Amino acid sequence: MPPRAPSDPLPKSLVAVTAVTAIVDAVAFLGLGQIFTAFMTGNLLFLGFAAAGAEGLEPLGSGTAVAAFAVGAVVGSRLGAAMAADRYRLWLFTSASTAAVLLIAAALTALGLDLVEQRAPVPRHLVVIALTATAMGLRSATMWRLGAVLNTTLVTGTLVTLIRTSPVGGGGGGELQRYRAAGLMAVVVGAAIGTLLLRLGLTVALLVAAAGVLAGMGAYVANPASRRRPEA
Repeated sequence: MPPRAPSDPLPKSLVAVTAVTAIVDAVAFLGLGQIFTAFMTGNLLFLGFAAAGAEGLEPLGSGTAVAAFAVGAVVGSRLGAAMAADRYRLWLFTSASTAAVLLIAAALTALGLDLVEQRAPVPRHLVVIALTATAMGLRSATMWRLGAVLNTTLVTGTLVTLIRTSPVGGGGGGELQRYRAAGLMAVVVGAAIGTLLLRLGLTVALLVAAAGVLAGMGAYVANPASRRRPEA
């Protein structure tokens, strides 16, 4: 993928989506039994710990999140393969809308639901986990296809790339460096926002996340510059 023009709105949208992703994972980890529904690394580690007999770990929530995320990633990949080439903006709108609908469904399911204080979510918690993780899997597949060289939701890769391409790491910097750094900060800020929103309840936090998904991608699709589809 060639360097993006300074007026390209895509990097800013990717950073915004990263912040929303962190909001979702803050809500999931602190409110749904210490699991992740967007960044899957933690869930895989938890499953490994549980398989080796670590005490106090409940693999059901993590397993549900991984399975649902995979389903969402399949749906997102299929949408991209079917629509991205000739219906680029419609593809982005469809992807964002579907993810938002899933998050809204999760928010409605969470109405009146208590936060999970232990690693044993009840069935309704598992439904919320599954809906949220499916939305995040779809979003992740879309982000990967949309901006592979600046997929700031891949936090470890973003950090390594930031260091590797910096003057300290022997690179020459580049115009995407500030967006990579902004993406890392967006994770911290989003996690803090998610933590604060959780004080208002699971439903409110998930509705804000749904609005964030639509706003982040909607701002990109509405920008005339998005008509110039990025080269893959």
